[in-house]
Formats: sequence, structure tokens, C-alpha cells
Amino acid sequence: MRICKLKKMSLPKIAVLATGLAAAVLAVTMSPQAAEATPRASNCANCHVGGTSTATTATASITTPAAGATYTVAITLAVNPTGGLSGYGIVPVTAGTGSTFGGNTSSALSYTATMTAPAAAGTYSYTVYTNQGSKATGQTGSAVYSITVAAGSTPPPATTQPATTPPATTPATTPPVIGSAGIHGPYTINSDQCGTCHRAHAAKAPNLLVKGSQSTLCFTCHNGTGADANVQAQYTLARPVNKPATREYYSHDALAPSTHTQSALDEFGGVSNRHSECADCHNSHNARATPDSAQVFTPALPATADGWDASGRLNGVSGVSVVNGAAGTAPKYTFLSGVIGLPNGQMTREYQLCFKCHSGSTTLTSNAGLKPSQYALDKGVELNPANPSFHPVEAAGTNQTPKMKLSLKGFSSYKLWDFETTSTIRCLNCHASSATSGPNPPLTADPTLPLPGSALAPHTSSNRGILLRNYRDRVLKPSTEAYSAGDFALCYVCHAEEPFSANASNTATNFRYHSLHLNQLAGEGPLTTDIDTAGNGGGNAICAECHFRLHSTTNKVPQAVDGSRLVNFAPNVQPLVAGGTPSWTRGTTGSGSCSLTCHGHEHSPETYSP
Repeated sequence: MRICKLKKMSLPKIAVLATGLAAAVLAVTMSPQAAEATPRASNCANCHVGGTSTATTATASITTPAAGATYTVAITLAVNPTGGLSGYGIVPVTAGTGSTFGGNTSSALSYTATMTAPAAAGTYSYTVYTNQGSKATGQTGSAVYSITVAAGSTPPPATTQPATTPPATTPATTPPVIGSAGIHGPYTINSDQCGTCHRAHAAKAPNLLVKGSQSTLCFTCHNGTGADANVQAQYTLARPVNKPATREYYSHDALAPSTHTQSALDEFGGVSNRHSECADCHNSHNARATPDSAQVFTPALPATADGWDASGRLNGVSGVSVVNGAAGTAPKYTFLSGVIGLPNGQMTREYQLCFKCHSGSTTLTSNAGLKPSQYALDKGVELNPANPSFHPVEAAGTNQTPKMKLSLKGFSSYKLWDFETTSTIRCLNCHASSATSGPNPPLTADPTLPLPGSALAPHTSSNRGILLRNYRDRVLKPSTEAYSAGDFALCYVCHAEEPFSANASNTATNFRYHSLHLNQLAGEGPLTTDIDTAGNGGGNAICAECHFRLHSTTNKVPQAVDGSRLVNFAPNVQPLVAGGTPSWTRGTTGSGSCSLTCHGHEHSPETYSP
């Protein structure tokens, strides 16, 4: 390994170039060779591919240090027959508990590193990575050591040095290389760490990247070797392939070819430019693992939620804000660049990231020739709190009844969270990995319940729509198929299952015939099962037949409903009279009437009451 440093006289030139090359400013102060050789607190094998050795050792000078105490680690590595400079990096298994690196000045086969014990009691493990040689001929190795910080231990007292008068010094003309709390920086202009991702003269992609695309570069560390989050493994989840022709999506495809350059540019605004590279949702220079997303409450109404803020993982990425108007109308969209400190810079709500691609701020893909269940609809219009009913993303929902409160507090075998009627939810509470921990029968899964604001990953799912749990909404039930809770597992993540099962009560629902529709309609109509075809449906009902559009009722297919309670009928539900429209009239809470034909049964009209 060899480092080549630029002469100080080149720094003014760099400052001039930085004006026109903002993406290059972090990389132009080092040569490509230096970036390949510089040791850092990461897996050496990420860059050096010559060979491996099992002879690396790492021994802590003390295995039970006091909280905050310094200790040393003796490191040895095997000789590389091809020679070269050597170095090491120490990476904590638990992020944030200390790291360091060194070497690159000789061919030494032993080092003594200095570390500081964490302040909290516990047992901590560290991986020591070593290398000797160049990127192509390096020999890498690794070893693990552990320390235990005892409960009740305290950091050593600070020592006070005698006061002295410092000698006169000449101000430095070169900015110092500083460390950073984040692996991606920020670093000073002459920091070698920038060369991990950027090349000044040998870049292979926009933004002077060392790989052919941003996502490919991200996966060199986020594959379980150099970062805590193994995102690449999520893309190995068993799932169907995306089918754009029928709007069947199971992943945000991070590796699909795209025209993406920078998140701060409005790449989606007013044009059809679909892509989902890692940097469309994450700013690598500003993203942090913490904090999680948190629910925000309206200042004038402290108990009423106003959406969820953007987590540290979304820090510095662009999005789209909305100013809503009347129900069913398009809001005013404003692009947020993600640039910290600028007007219309940072996002304040997590859903603003989703609106960048899934609202009318961009040109959505055409619905021509598609069935209504396959439409791509403007989520900015659908989630407007002025609509008669909606899932509560931007504001709390309109159904504040006692029975809705019981529904949100009730039990189901898929239950993850207990929201209130005054709560809002995240897009990720429905659209996230199917491998998310928590109950998911009949699968054997990690029973740990994730927090509603935690790192729910919408990268891939085995469920169409990148849904957290299964939801049946396009294929109706054959005439003899029985009720199955798994068909509506997504609903039961939040809602009680009891009102929908066989022989259920109406304790936690305002509509007492839910159980009848889902359990007692076998053999009631034709055998066809396409929800988009009028007259289909001869078995037990599914939720989507009466709640066809789930984000809100704004984009309902033609029918006479007022839009409340998310009631909007699917295309298979027919009007009572040819040429008419299906209708539902809401009465007092728990009562109403339907005039329509469904599952071969005429409602002419059918009335109900609590």
C-alpha cells in the first residue's frame, strides 16, 4: 500500500475547481492509488482482493476495563509473500462503541492500537481487520476480541494540566484532516476517506463514483461486511418478479438502469422518470441510523397527530411537500431539495419522500388499458385530510367512534401495533418487507414486535404492492372457499379480527354484518372471480368488494356513495337497475342501506341498524 499526497500549492487550484464540480470537491485531493491503500475502520477485504489469511490475532491488554478507560489491542498479521505496506482497522459489532485504524507506513506485522471502553456497562465485541499489500495483491485477515465493562464502573477522573503560556505559532495553511461521527462524513477537503466512494480521474459513474451505479457502490458495504445494515440480503428475499404491465410490484428495484444523478435535483417533477436507486431515498453524506421516525402532534391540538417526521435514515434526501385544498382536488406540490439550511430544503414528514414518486408532482404511469384494480393513483389527492374518509397519513382519521377505538385496541393473530383514533400512520406501516418481525401465521417468525416508528424497510416483499403482510384484493373467492384471516392479514396488523370471523359479535365494528359477508355467502352467485368484472363473485366476500380504494374514497369507480367510512364498491358490484349505479346511504352510526346487486343477491334496498 502507498499514499501519494498532493503538494500544498495545488490547494488553490482545487478551490477553483470546486466551484464547478461540487460532487468532486471531496475527492480531488487524493489520487486513485491512495484511496485503494488507505486504512480505515472497515473490512479491508472490501477493497483488497488478493488473498486471505487466518493468522491474524487481536488481544486486548485488559478484558474488563472501567467505563471510559483506555486500553490497548495487540495485533499481529501473517506476512504477505508479495510484500507491501500493511495496516489495520477495528470495527465494533455494536455500532457507536468505538473504532480506530492505523498503519500504511511500513510492512510491520504487528501493531498496538489504543481504544476507549464504552461508557455503558456490558460486553462488547470488535472485529480487527488487517491487510498487507496493494488492492490487487493484498492479503487480508480478521480476528475478534471482546471486553466487558462492569456495572457501576466509572470513567477515570480527568487530570488537570498546569497552566502554561503556549508558544507563538504560525497559522496552518492546510485544513486539518478530522474524524467524523458518521462513516460517510462529513470530512475535510483533504481527507483520504472520500476516496472510498469517489475517484477524481477514474470515476465510473456520475458524482465521480468508483462503481457503475450508486446502488452497486452502496452494496459493497451494505452487504453484511462493512455496515451494520445488510440491505443487499433483503434483495435475496424469495418473491415474484416485478410485472409493470399489470402493476404487480414486489420491490423498489435499486439496481435497474436509471438516469439518476443527484437527489437534490428535481428528477421526477412533472416528467415520467421512474427509478429507485438507493440515493433516491437516502443521502449517503447525511443519513444516520438514528433517530427513528416519531409521530408529530398538532400544536393547537396536542392529542391529535400530524404525521410522522423523517428519521435519521432519511436526513438530507429530497421530497415533496403539499398544501391541500378541497376534497378530491390536487394539492399544491413543492419540491424539497434536501439541502440543509436552504429554503424548501429538508423534509419535515416521512410521507413527503413517498410523494416524490407516488403523487401528481411527477407524471404517473398511464392507466390506459388497465383494470381499475391496477391503476396508479395520485396519493397526494387520495390522502388529503379534507376527503370524507382516508387512511390517516397526513392527519388523524374521520372515524372517531368508540367502536373504532375498540377495533384499534382489539386482538388479532397478526397484530403489531395499537394505534389510537387520534393517531396517524406511516406509509411504512403498510408498505414494508414481508420479513418484518412479529406474528405472521402460519409462518414461524421472530415474535418481537417492531416499534411503529422503527426502521421498516420498503425494499422488497413477497406480497404484491410491497405490503408488510398479505392482502387479497384482486381475486374473489370461489364459491366453496372458506374465510381465512390470512387473506386480510394486512388489515389485522392494526384492527381486531373478532368482528370478521365466524359467529362473531359486533363489539368492535359499526357494521354488524361483516362476519356474515365474509363467512356465509358460499355458493351465492356465479363462479367467476375477477374483481374488475361486473357480476363476478359467487363465494364469501373479501374486504376489497366494499372498500375498493383503501387510501381514500376519492377515486372510487362510478357509484352513489358519500365517501365516508372508506365505503366504495369494487367493479364486480352491480347496480340494482341496469344503467344505474350501486349506492350506499349512511344513516346514524351503525345504520344505513344498500341498493345494488352483489354475489347474485339483490339489495333492493337492504337496510341495517346496530
